[in-house]
Amino acid sequence: MSEFDLLPDGARSELETLNHLRIEVGVFGTDDTYMPMIASVNEFGANIKSKNGKYLTIPTKLAGDHKASEFSDLFFGTGKNGGHFLGKENGKGGIDVYFWCVNEVHIPERSFIRSTFDENLGSWVDRCADWLVEVATGDMSAKTMLEKLGNVIVKDIQAKIRAIQEPANSPATIERKGSTSPLEDTGHLIQAITYRVVEL
Repeated sequence: MSEFDLLPDGARSELETLNHLRIEVGVFGTDDTYMPMIASVNEFGANIKSKNGKYLTIPTKLAGDHKASEFSDLFFGTGKNGGHFLGKENGKGGIDVYFWCVNEVHIPERSFIRSTFDENLGSWVDRCADWLVEVATGDMSAKTMLEKLGNVIVKDIQAKIRAIQEPANSPATIERKGSTSPLEDTGHLIQAITYRVVEL
């Protein structure tokens, strides 16, 4: 008789079930959906160029959440430093800049998923060891164990997003967002982090 034979009724089955379950954590969707794209760009970094014109239009705080095409009264201009913009006269003898026009934008790598795994894997393994005892004693199901793990990982990734400060945002981005936190803006990325338990 082995120790495995001494397990409570159902516990052996739950331990075997762990071999047929997998947990996935991240931002889910198809490759062309918005939030997975945002997550990927920040996780790995990217160089972004305009697909439909010469320039990318980077909104200032004045533009808010609007696109350049939503404004009919903007003109194209060149600043003293040679930078291009879309703006309009402000009635006080000056010009309000609504969009900066650039050929390319470099988004630096700000890993929040891989780095969280690197920093927390040992802690997660320790938790799983404790939970595995509960599964073996019949006090927890295999699925519940993975759901608990999923919740812990999601919270750790969300905390990492809030904690990242480097590389810093550009001055224009800080002015528009009103924040120096590179990955926090609308909160959509944090909310998009989730997990799922998958049967193999």
